Amino acid sequence: MPSILPQNLEVLELWQDVSTQWRGAGMGIVGLDYREVRTRARKLDVELSECVWRKIRMLERIELKKQNKGSEVQGSGVQG
Repeated sequence: MPSILPQNLEVLELWQDVSTQWRGAGMGIVGLDYREVRTRARKLDVELSECVWRKIRMLERIELKKQNKGSEVQGSGVQG
């Protein structure tokens, strides 16, 4: 596992806390529940600066891509 830069520790802590807080629609997830992100950030005393939001949204996009890729494989009849 790569080393975590000190400036990313609070984002990692917040991400670990909110990474189960997804909004769903139809057949899958559509994004994080931002209200819950704000709530958890306050409880963890993490300032939601533009930089922190950018990092959280980047992690969100990565996870959404992984989820979408997984559902494409499942729906294609490909077994792996």
